Amino acid sequence: MFKTIVLSLCLLIGISANAQSKKGINFQSIDLEAAKQIAKKENKLIFIDIYTTWCGPCKLMQKNTFTDPKVGELFNKNFVNLAIDAEKEGVALAKEFKIVNFPSFLFLDATGKLVQYDFGYYNAEQFSTVGASVLSKVSSNMTPKTLDMVKGKMVGDKIADFSAKDHLGKTFSSAKEKEKLVLVFIRGQWCPYCNKHIESLQNLAPELKAKNARLVIISPEKPEFIEKTLEKTKTNYTVLYDEGYKIAEAFDVLYTPDSKTLDIYTSKVDGFATSRSDNSGRLPVSATYILDENKVISWRHFNPDYKERASGEDILKQL
Repeated sequence: MFKTIVLSLCLLIGISANAQSKKGINFQSIDLEAAKQIAKKENKLIFIDIYTTWCGPCKLMQKNTFTDPKVGELFNKNFVNLAIDAEKEGVALAKEFKIVNFPSFLFLDATGKLVQYDFGYYNAEQFSTVGASVLSKVSSNMTPKTLDMVKGKMVGDKIADFSAKDHLGKTFSSAKEKEKLVLVFIRGQWCPYCNKHIESLQNLAPELKAKNARLVIISPEKPEFIEKTLEKTKTNYTVLYDEGYKIAEAFDVLYTPDSKTLDIYTSKVDGFATSRSDNSGRLPVSATYILDENKVISWRHFNPDYKERASGEDILKQL
C-alpha cells in the first residue's frame, strides 16, 4: 500500500513538473531546416538561443527567463524555438553569424534571413520586450512607417535596456550606465545638418560631466561610415552603430522616406544604399532624448524636420 502511494506521488510530481516546464519556451529538438518548414507552415518566425555549457548568463536565461509563463506564451505562439550549443551542433551557425558573445539570440524569418540579433542576459520582462519588438519590426517592415506615422517615445516612457557597438567594436550597454543619458539620433555622415549639429555639441562635455550625464550619438550606419562621421565632426562622443535599427525602433523614430526622396538619396548620396543594415532606405528622425538614471525619458526634442535640432542650451537646461 505504502509503495503504491509513493509511486502515485512520484507520478503526480512528474506530471506537475512537466506541466511547469511547458509554461516556458518550448524548445524543439530539430535542426534549422526543419524549423524553417514549420515556420512556413505555421506562419511563424524562428528564435534560436545560442549558448555554451560554461556560460553563466546562458544558465541564468535557461533557469529564470525561458521558464517564465508569459515569455513562453509569447514565444510559443509566434516563434519556432531552438536552443543550440555553439561548441557542438551550432559551430557552423556561430561562424555564419559571427557570434562571439554568449548567450546570443538569433531571430530569423521562415527563410532563415536574419530579422534581429541580440545577446546578453535579460530578465523575463525585458526578454518579452525583445520578442515583442521583433514581431513589431516584422509587422512594420510589411507596412513601412512613413514620416507622419512616427511619433517617437514620450516623456515618462521607460526604455528597455539596449546595447550596440561603436566603430571600434566596443559594446555599449545602457544597463551598465549609471548616469543620465543624452541620446542624439543622426541620419548619417552624409547629412550636413547632422555633422553641423554634432559639432555644435562639442563644448558641452564639461557641463555634461558636472551634471552626471553622458552624450551618446546613435547612427544607422556601419562602422566604416561612422569613421567618416568622426573624421568630419572631430567628435569625442561615443557613436554607436544601430545595427538592425533596434534602438531607433525602440524609440519609435524610424521611418521610410517617400519614393521620390529615396530616389534622390540613392542617386545623389554616395554610399547611401550600402551604408546601413539593409537596403530599405529607412532612417531615424533626428531626435534627442534625455533618459534619467532609471532609463525613463525625462525630456525629448522630436521634430520630423531634419533641419530642426535640439540646441546645446536646451539640453543642459533639462539636465
